[in-house]
Amino acid sequence: MREFLVFQSLWAMQDHRGQCDLPLEAQLEKIAAAGFDGITDHFWVAQHAERLHAAAKAQGLQIEGQVFPRTVDDLAAAIDVASRYGCHHLTLQADVRPRTLKQAIELIEGWQHLAEQVDFPVLLETHRYRLTSDLLFTLDILAEMPDLKLLADLSHYVVGRELPDPATAEDDEQIQTILRHSWGFHGRVANGEQVQVPLSFAQHRPWLERFLGWWRYGIEDWLARPNTPDSLSFTCELGPPPYAITGADGRDITDRWAEALMLKQLMREVWSDCQRRPRDGH
Repeated sequence: MREFLVFQSLWAMQDHRGQCDLPLEAQLEKIAAAGFDGITDHFWVAQHAERLHAAAKAQGLQIEGQVFPRTVDDLAAAIDVASRYGCHHLTLQADVRPRTLKQAIELIEGWQHLAEQVDFPVLLETHRYRLTSDLLFTLDILAEMPDLKLLADLSHYVVGRELPDPATAEDDEQIQTILRHSWGFHGRVANGEQVQVPLSFAQHRPWLERFLGWWRYGIEDWLARPNTPDSLSFTCELGPPPYAITGADGRDITDRWAEALMLKQLMREVWSDCQRRPRDGH
């Protein structure tokens, strides 16, 4: 029986100062007590990975490791650390901006060769100011590399391309193509002008519903695939300012922790609904 795991980002635990008053172990205790299945954090420095692994294991939490490679050697070093301590999967924010498909594909192929040597998934994240920054460029990569496994953070394409509301058929098909190649998700809701809007505000409900529909599509597609892993992860990644919208005092205008709990519940409902529905297409 395949599982749906909801993680909480440790970056999202930071406040308007870029800090969290709780020590790492207390953060993980709070996250586990709230019913999350795991956490997302940087995972390439051995000392930090060792502490994170110990704290997560003590709370029964899994780890999504984040790395920011620029070269094949960067990822090799990160994989060495991740293999030492273990993780649910590694997410790559590829910190390069190649101008040609050839340059991008050569680098990704090197990363894929490394990924084939470990027993956890290595996923390329869709993200602004990264190799996957542009939606159309990423679609061109997928056309050349149909087996490439992505981690979908759709918010970056919504705000990066200023997607309109209501949606166009072309926009939805392009996003669905990303989702058909995705093996995990990072979750926040954007609109065409802002990367992270408050989930609980009525004016953002159409965008919340749109994202929930996309994530549902991605889950249904994942469930219909052969030979998927035992679990699919979704990270609640409601980031601190400047991702979070702030008031005149520089502080969040909503309670991001409360909204993370709301998002966790919404996504578990989506998963349960997908489990009940026949998988005869989208």
